[in-house]
Amino acid sequence: MGVSFNGLRCETVGLDVLDIRRPIMAETKDTYIDIPHKPGSILIPDSTATDILIEVDFELDAPRGVSFFNACRAVGAWLATKSRAPLIFDDDPNYTYSAKVDGGVDSMERIARYGTFTVTFRALPYEVI
Repeated sequence: MGVSFNGLRCETVGLDVLDIRRPIMAETKDTYIDIPHKPGSILIPDSTATDILIEVDFELDAPRGVSFFNACRAVGAWLATKSRAPLIFDDDPNYTYSAKVDGGVDSMERIARYGTFTVTFRALPYEVI
């Protein structure tokens, strides 16, 4: 399985997808107010939704002849965007998320020329058409 982000497939930068964690639905922006000395809370409904966080575990296989660190730099360039970009998963190709990397990539577990890491994408709670 793979993923496309910002118009490029993950394989173009030497990545394979290991696992994807996508929420079933976004959280609503409901507000709950607790009143002292009263059981429960007051609900102020808000049907708008928050952004969703999608976690993707990748494995980097540095191509032969390319140093591990240059392969990492290519991955970083692929993930770096100034605004949200299209994010499409192979197992759901008809749905396009509008996403941006949330923060950065903290660390990579490395064995020889291979490495694994997790990327968190922050996406709008609805499909981009």
